[in-house]
Amino acid sequence: MISVIVPVYNAAGYLRGCIENVLAQDFTDWELLLVDDESSDDSAEICDEYSRKDKRIKTIRAVHGGAAAARNRGIEEAGGGYICFVDSDDSIEPDYLSYMYKAALEHDADIVSCGHDEPKEGEDSAAGDKGGDFCDCSLTDLLYQRGLMSVPWGYLFRRSLFDEVRFPEGTEAEDMGTIYRLFMAADKAVKGTKVCYHYIQRGSSTIYTTAASRRKAYYRHSRHMLHEVKTDKPEAFTAAISRHFSCCAQNLSETALSEKGAFVNRLYSDMKKMSAVVRKDRQARIINRAAAYILGVSPAVLHIMLRMYYRIKIWRMKDRA
Repeated sequence: MISVIVPVYNAAGYLRGCIENVLAQDFTDWELLLVDDESSDDSAEICDEYSRKDKRIKTIRAVHGGAAAARNRGIEEAGGGYICFVDSDDSIEPDYLSYMYKAALEHDADIVSCGHDEPKEGEDSAAGDKGGDFCDCSLTDLLYQRGLMSVPWGYLFRRSLFDEVRFPEGTEAEDMGTIYRLFMAADKAVKGTKVCYHYIQRGSSTIYTTAASRRKAYYRHSRHMLHEVKTDKPEAFTAAISRHFSCCAQNLSETALSEKGAFVNRLYSDMKKMSAVVRKDRQARIINRAAAYILGVSPAVLHIMLRMYYRIKIWRMKDRA
């Protein structure tokens, strides 16, 4: 059985669609755990309604603690041999579960990923029949960001991976502190390109806002990842350096040019220490290597260019949504 975990918080406008997507799966041996995080809208009532209709659907009441706590509660209650996550405001294809489950069996994989797209609300998705083949992937591929993202959705995880791993609670950017640990614990992972998950872009999405607290949390998780990989998976350390460099560059791109202080200084300090390794690393992303070269010329110019890149990216997202 697959345990599908959906954190629910004030999602009444999208929740029915999310649940119906799970009910429409062509793989039927699943349980759906709706973890209501003390919603103040009609989400709890919707969860209860579907729980009464289908015995495979279970509503779990959680003390308001955020998405990480809700996912952890779902993990604790999960009875399946595999776990996957769906966000309440996204959608999935009817073969989301079967596509990954079949690959898990055929490849004896602990982690399976599928492709995703990012349509704006109401826009047609990129789902289709292409992308049926799977290839091996690893912690190194995750850290080099080779078609793998540090997010919980779009993956099927063997339940045993969570014996020692949980989402860090009481913090933001918790995905960055979790997904690499699951890859570290896995013996085998495979990646498919068929688009089965739709990460829907909405004008109200938090992706359009940048909180200083989230940037700092993202940085802390990335620093911890760097040290943990160095200690436990030294063969992936160079990839971890590239990933942390990317984290610092992203944080810098989201930081105003006028902002000064200890956090900005730490970003510059880390990037300077890693820049020589990143420049020489042929496997690092081109944008990382370019940033490392520009940093050697002028940190101020790098910051300006990163800010321009960030503003263009957000403008395009808002235009699409």
